[in-house]
Amino acid sequence: MTTYLQPTSTSGFPQSLTLTQFIQTVMVGISALPGPLVRPKWQIEPPKQPDLSVNWMAIGVSVAVPDANSYVGSDEDGAVISQRHETLEISCSIYGPDAMETYGLIRDGFQIQPNLYALRSANMGFVEVSPARHIPDLVNGRFINRVEASVFLRRMIQRVYPIATLLSASGVIHTVVGGEEYLLDWETQTEET
Repeated sequence: MTTYLQPTSTSGFPQSLTLTQFIQTVMVGISALPGPLVRPKWQIEPPKQPDLSVNWMAIGVSVAVPDANSYVGSDEDGAVISQRHETLEISCSIYGPDAMETYGLIRDGFQIQPNLYALRSANMGFVEVSPARHIPDLVNGRFINRVEASVFLRRMIQRVYPIATLLSASGVIHTVVGGEEYLLDWETQTEET
């Protein structure tokens, strides 16, 4: 039977937030929209959309592109450490009469260094903001102002996998070479500190 290792720790986000929750807090800060008006996209039961006169945004990780290979090493305790970088595309649908202005706040807000501290605390960095696409929705004969854009972030993921340390072992190795059988008794012990 094969035994698979699971990580004992993973690089996480402040205050035990999920990836989506963390990105939502960053987008609230950058966009200056109230927290309840920066919503996750693709909810199982979507809430009622705000009125046409309200500025709001729906966000979601639409693409995650990992590096081709991860770094795998070990720490002083013998645990295996896996590190990988990935680029996240955060899809932003910005609604309301000031949708293009909200896009401008997002685009320019990521250029201000103090605004990037929260990202750095989660091993993330800013890459770029895509151009804005003005794509109003026609609903019941009325246009709902909408701007589509993407924010690209880069993050480092580190996972620690415990490896059981071998303290001692013994056994007998049986082998046959050229028709002759050989036995090798062995015993090993590591030094305890």
